[in-house]
Amino acid sequence: ILVGWADGTLGFDVVSSFSLADPSAKASFLSLTTATATVTLTPTHKLPAGPAKALKQASEVAVGETMWLASPAVGTLVQEPILGIASVMADGLHSPLTKHGGWPVVDGVATSYNSAAVVARNKYLVPIVEAVCPSLARLVVAATNPKAMHYIDGEVVEPLSWLELAYAAVTLTAARTAFGARSSSHLRL
Repeated sequence: ILVGWADGTLGFDVVSSFSLADPSAKASFLSLTTATATVTLTPTHKLPAGPAKALKQASEVAVGETMWLASPAVGTLVQEPILGIASVMADGLHSPLTKHGGWPVVDGVATSYNSAAVVARNKYLVPIVEAVCPSLARLVVAATNPKAMHYIDGEVVEPLSWLELAYAAVTLTAARTAFGARSSSHLRL
């Protein structure tokens, strides 16, 4: 997808399988409007704002503050002042998590799925976790997050109870032990 980078350039990034999508969810949103663009975000969704491109929640920006829009003709992000903010109810919750830390461009506006620190960490962590053990990563999220996660591939992962978590840990330990035992036997031959 088209993304903005922290240095203000435009490029492309890959949408991670950890991205969230719940198209039927009804929610409260904020519509932020400039002279040339309108983006509608949940109040907690983030976007780069102000001259320093600090990642802020949509609820933290104000009329007159700038947000960053994609200018494909120039190949960079450009600032435009926010002229209006309106509350709206709408369907669909989406949070595209990029694999390499790009800020997804939504309706022409650069956005972010999380804080600068989390995005910086995830640009290294997400590609590794997706390559090595995506199902285990979703299990960890289910163990630590108190709400259902609706992933972009349609999978819905409900929070795990402590009993389910203990069962999963025992199962993984047993699988590791069995795999380790087979590997050891194989090496002794």
